[in-house]
Amino acid sequence: MKNILLPTDFSDNSWKAISYALELLKDAECTFYLMHSYEPQVAAPSTAVTSKRANSIIMESMKNEAISELNRLKKQINALPKNENHTFKTSIINDYFTSAVKAKVKEHSIDAVILGTKGASGLKEVTLGSNTAGLIGKLTCPIIAVPSNVVFNDINEIGFAVDYSIKSYTNGLSLLKALAEHFEAQVSVVHILKDKALTPEKASSKEKLIAFLKPVPTHFYQLTDVSVAKGTRIFSESRQLDMMCVIAKKHNFFEKLFNKSQSKSISHHAKVPLIIFNEASF
Repeated sequence: MKNILLPTDFSDNSWKAISYALELLKDAECTFYLMHSYEPQVAAPSTAVTSKRANSIIMESMKNEAISELNRLKKQINALPKNENHTFKTSIINDYFTSAVKAKVKEHSIDAVILGTKGASGLKEVTLGSNTAGLIGKLTCPIIAVPSNVVFNDINEIGFAVDYSIKSYTNGLSLLKALAEHFEAQVSVVHILKDKALTPEKASSKEKLIAFLKPVPTHFYQLTDVSVAKGTRIFSESRQLDMMCVIAKKHNFFEKLFNKSQSKSISHHAKVPLIIFNEASF
């Protein structure tokens, strides 16, 4: 049984991520936790009594609106063909988004968080929404970020960008291997080289990855003379991947891939869901 958290803001992007999750995991026994959070209001010190009363009214209104939207969402899900493998539980939380997600992940031993990305209006790219970006590196379970233009079809090839700094892949990559085995998909591993050859430590890490992924069909690629961000995007585009996987590392790969100067954008990954693993899980 898998426990999957589906945070929702009731937007169209959010619904598309939920739809993708239900199709991706249609053959797996899953409990889906639909969660909506709304931020607590803080009273201004100068008008504490008045503000408290006003905030209470606002919070009650937000809660009632969330209940109504969640009921609508449940009806939308119930209108889909019934899947006996799937059960749904709902919750509304008065807390900041990241805190609410972290609490739910811990409470229900969540295996993955699946949520949508935010569309960049007028641009042929997708930016990670602030909620999605805020979770990166803060959860031990994987995050699957689903662009709004993605409709699930099949999984034939999964990309995985690595720097071969991981000493053991046994715990952290179980989702990648499970998906590859279930869909009989190929895993294409790409390493962006700074030097022409791997160090002994990196070569050892690569051998451990090879051993871990067996018997999944796996192909290895190397790119040189290109930045990590650009190399990963070029690889994803050239392979026409169905998914791309990365390991979030503080002040390292992920910040290079999604930094402020790039508006946390994934210019080509707009076409593919992104699985984000946390280095702390390895």
